[in-house]
Amino acid sequence: MSNFYRAVPFQSRIAKKLKEYAVDIPLQYWKPYYNFVATPVPEVLLAQDPFLMALAEKRKFHGGILRMEPNTCYNWHVDTDRQVGLNMLLADDGKSKCLFLDGESGVVFKTQELQYHPGTYYVFDTQVTHIVLNTTSPRYLFSLEYLEIDRGLTFTELCADIKGIEHGN
Repeated sequence: MSNFYRAVPFQSRIAKKLKEYAVDIPLQYWKPYYNFVATPVPEVLLAQDPFLMALAEKRKFHGGILRMEPNTCYNWHVDTDRQVGLNMLLADDGKSKCLFLDGESGVVFKTQELQYHPGTYYVFDTQVTHIVLNTTSPRYLFSLEYLEIDRGLTFTELCADIKGIEHGN
């Protein structure tokens, strides 16, 4: 089990709808967001997923989709404004990579890859140095951002919240 990311044990009920939404939404609805372009996900769509609704009873968040253009790299970094994310890869060409730094950086260093599986949410420790490499097609990633009192939510806290969720998924 990784200390950098963790698969959520509940399959998304809205993965296909999120992908369709991302691919079909007109370009004017995409806005710059940090080093991506993003679009918010309507709450009515999020409400169709029992896991997300159970999580919303514990934490305040909003959802969005991040688009990464082909042949781009989001260089090694830690997120500046959030401690943890909940992510699900919606579409890419199967060749994009998300890697975490596993130890100390140097000329040669170890990495750990998050290999996304379809329809699976991942708790993502944004405070571990990571990189995203994209290749030949747009990459769409669904992500939750925690708000207000939950803005400082940590990887460990979110994993504990999810472990306590039982909603009959």
